[in-house]
Amino acid sequence: MKKLISVLFLMAVFLLPMSAYADSSSPEESLTSSQIKEYYEFILNKYQVNEPFSPEDAQFIEKYANAVGAFVVSENQNVVSPRGVDRSSFTGQSGGLALTGYVSYDHNVLGKNTWEFYMNAWDVSGIKRNIVDTISFDCFGVIDVQTGAVGKIHSDTVSTSSSGKVAYLELNKTASYTGLPIMVYYYPKASFDGVEVRGEFR
Repeated sequence: MKKLISVLFLMAVFLLPMSAYADSSSPEESLTSSQIKEYYEFILNKYQVNEPFSPEDAQFIEKYANAVGAFVVSENQNVVSPRGVDRSSFTGQSGGLALTGYVSYDHNVLGKNTWEFYMNAWDVSGIKRNIVDTISFDCFGVIDVQTGAVGKIHSDTVSTSSSGKVAYLELNKTASYTGLPIMVYYYPKASFDGVEVRGEFR
């Protein structure tokens, strides 16, 4: 019974509207979209897993989740269908270097999360290079139910590297995590002879 009450409490916390944390009159309104994304990633990267975010950083992360392309889990869950599978695609290009791929995310309110990651990175002109495909991701959620503190509850990276110079490289990996994220942020990128190309979600 205690476990059921705890799960129901967490569901209520996670289903709170994101707008409840947003302050419409803040200095961030003058930031450009690229500056917001840079600061968003700066905040996520400066904390360790299970380290509480400051109230200001937590508000920024939750307020701009949709603006930076983060996947907001709580907005996609409901009582009728507590499980959902969502797929998001990304692309990236810099000169003759390109990548494309997707993330398929299977989640439910009982806390089972599984991901399928796919990426194809290539040189448009067919030049063979040393290629590394990488997708990192951070899960943001409640780290202390008693105090309501929020932060990064899980962080992971999947990657694959070519065994020599190739014209293209595919990544096809899976990952899983048992927990209740509010939001998941992905960092897809490919490296071509050390030159990085970031993927942007569409």
